Amino acid sequence: MHWRWRDIEPFTARAAKEVPIEDVERRAIILANPAFGGQTITTQNLLGAFTVLEPGDKAVPHRHTAAAIRFSTRAEGAVTIVNGRRCEMQEGDLVLTPPMCWHGHINQGGHRTVWFDAANMPAICMLDASFFEPGTRQDERFWEVGTEGASEYRFAGDEARRALAAAPRGADGSRVHRYTKNGASVMPTLDLYLKRIDEPTRRMRTTWNAICLVVSGEGRSTIGDKVFDWSRHDVFTIPHWTWAAHEPRGVADLFIVTDRAIYERLELLREEIQ
Repeated sequence: MHWRWRDIEPFTARAAKEVPIEDVERRAIILANPAFGGQTITTQNLLGAFTVLEPGDKAVPHRHTAAAIRFSTRAEGAVTIVNGRRCEMQEGDLVLTPPMCWHGHINQGGHRTVWFDAANMPAICMLDASFFEPGTRQDERFWEVGTEGASEYRFAGDEARRALAAAPRGADGSRVHRYTKNGASVMPTLDLYLKRIDEPTRRMRTTWNAICLVVSGEGRSTIGDKVFDWSRHDVFTIPHWTWAAHEPRGVADLFIVTDRAIYERLELLREEIQ
């Protein structure tokens, strides 16, 4: 499935106008894949969305067993609080909200902010292990925190871009930076990557699923029997065990959310390349 940013962007303005933040846990535009019959699922085990905040909006704190992330697309001025740590959201920043960590969002800037969200809620629900605990809108102390210790949850975009530029070419011809903690995936059930494509890649298929956000550039992907032409902030999916190859127009960067860590830990990981 392919979602074009030019189609999504008008809905961000509509959501901001029609959905008061006081009425909802989150103001999020969920990327529901029609392949799953109307369920809020983006690909087998993963959910993708764009969160929208108006200036001054506070998205009420909560926590849940699903692992989730935020990737800053147009979020300058927004802040995510994770377990008492203040995580600024500059361009290309990644913010983790690990399972059962309290987290909330606030727009302290002067314009609408939008960022990309992803979580493994479909996998957690399939395992019948989904728990959710709401916070309270009245607790102003939640927002009164500093940045000390934020690096536990925040990966700066400029550092990730430098690491990507220095990364060697992989087997498919692209350069890949993996976000890691202690040499492993950032969370036990989510594995995240930046991928730079400056030449056509070789075809690859895997047992894991992926949601791809176009960070910059333009290009084309052939996924199974479908061809998608994409540009900045588009989102597309690569289902498990489906051949996929990418061809940029110049240089393009993708942020990729996967459930690879689940398959790796269950010893069900399989990858092939042509």
